[in-house]
Amino acid sequence: MPRLSRLLALVALVALIITSGARAARTSAEMSTPTAGAGDATLILIEHADLVSEIDLGERGASVGDMLVWGPDPLYDEANVNDSGATTQGSCIAFSANADCLAAETIVFPDGSTLEFQGIERVGGVPSARTIVGGSGRYLGAIGTMTASPSADLTLWTKTIKIAPPGRP
Repeated sequence: MPRLSRLLALVALVALIITSGARAARTSAEMSTPTAGAGDATLILIEHADLVSEIDLGERGASVGDMLVWGPDPLYDEANVNDSGATTQGSCIAFSANADCLAAETIVFPDGSTLEFQGIERVGGVPSARTIVGGSGRYLGAIGTMTASPSADLTLWTKTIKIAPPGRP
């Protein structure tokens, strides 16, 4: 029972972090980013993984139920030069002993629009694919995918987001 209580407390903490990240989204000038209804669009952003917490539950070391929580982390443009004003935050819950996990991620743009993603993240610094499961504001009704590719030291993540026109997966 204490383990369940800790897990529920951690889930509440993740929700609080995501909510506070949405409120803390930068208010800099609006990015020239694609909208959900504009047809095929690709957006490439570079995450600076500054705020990352590992939560080791159960057995010491990598085990099922461990969590990785991040954000709000800044997202830079494709050249990794300019802060876009967007942030990313999310969590990943391990479903295997080698720490493969189910990722849930939210990107908050300067105008308050969001994109929501879900997918599997594999260990070992390999790219992972995620599906757009929702969006708000300019991304309301968005469908598509995101590939998250980490740098060798896991401090930078290239997020390649492909948004498809409505009605086409």
